[in-house]
Amino acid sequence: MTAGFTTERQDPDLQHVSVALLRAGQRARELARQTGTGIAVEMDGELRILQGTELERALEPSDEG
Repeated sequence: MTAGFTTERQDPDLQHVSVALLRAGQRARELARQTGTGIAVEMDGELRILQGTELERALEPSDEG
């Protein structure tokens, strides 16, 4: 999974935003799997609810960047 958040600002709090957002998303997917609930995501421009095997695939590590 790749995502990029860049800023020209020198604010030290913003330097780790991208990593924190990725970590929060991963945790949300794990929690949804553990509780048997779905999670809303945007994929290819449309809103989808991932559940079951789709959610499991979303938790798998990606080979991208």
